[in-house]
Amino acid sequence: MQFVLLVAVVPRSQADRAIDIVQRLGAAGLTLLDGQGIAQLRRNPVMDLKDSSGRKVLLMVLETGLARRMLEQLDTELDLSQLGNGFAVTLPIKDIAGIKPEQIEHLLRTLPDGHA
Repeated sequence: MQFVLLVAVVPRSQADRAIDIVQRLGAAGLTLLDGQGIAQLRRNPVMDLKDSSGRKVLLMVLETGLARRMLEQLDTELDLSQLGNGFAVTLPIKDIAGIKPEQIEHLLRTLPDGHA
């Protein structure tokens, strides 16, 4: 079984929805970070304020097939093809530290039927 890192970068306003999507599909856990792209660094010329809407970055270590299904569902439900709606990508994992074999076994036992 192979694992990948699923990275989803979404508008802050869509973070809860993205989390609901991946949990519904079987994500046992994730890391949620604040993010900011360079587009948010532009100043508003009218009020001289920075756009602080920001992004949320979701990081998940997942089995390859499950990650693919989550990526496709995020794309569908969050309409990631639209400009400004974010993006998701999977990255191969060669080595990993900090996740014990029994955690992986637990993950595999908790996957919905047909997801392994």
